[in-house]
Amino acid sequence: MQKTDKLLRAIIAVYGGIGAVIIFLMMLHITADVISKFVFNQPLPGTIQIVSQYYMVAAAFLPLAMVERLTGHISVEILYNVLPGTLRGILAMFSTALGAVVFAAMAWASWGEAVKKYTIGSFSYEQGVKIAIWPSYFILPAGTALLALVFLWRLIAYVMRAEDPSALTPGQAQASSEGVSID
Repeated sequence: MQKTDKLLRAIIAVYGGIGAVIIFLMMLHITADVISKFVFNQPLPGTIQIVSQYYMVAAAFLPLAMVERLTGHISVEILYNVLPGTLRGILAMFSTALGAVVFAAMAWASWGEAVKKYTIGSFSYEQGVKIAIWPSYFILPAGTALLALVFLWRLIAYVMRAEDPSALTPGQAQASSEGVSID
């Protein structure tokens, strides 16, 4: 189990790193486009499509699993903290299972769409330049599939610790004696 956890953490770190690099590249690309447009009166062709189809999608979906692992997503805990420990444990397990199902479904559906776009060779024209956009459709299933795996792994951690439901809090599922520890 510890090897699986290490592998999952490594993949999450790679996705997060790629997301950070993508944001940096997007910043450079947009800056170069602005300079090119206002200094040389010649904007870089394809900037809008590349930013919207590649950079933004990658920046939004690749780091999702890292944000979830670090419990950085928005959560509302107005009533959750005053509930009895057993009910909190049940709710934590339910929401984690629901997240796994929802994001697995998103990964499945977006994979089908990506394959369709690949099959037809989807592209876009901007300033007379043909830009292949079909590869960007594979970013969404990659990000959502990894997020589904994080939820599934966290659910396994919750289930392996089911004897103490009051210890189940979102983002802190750890069953270190069992070798499961996604946090």
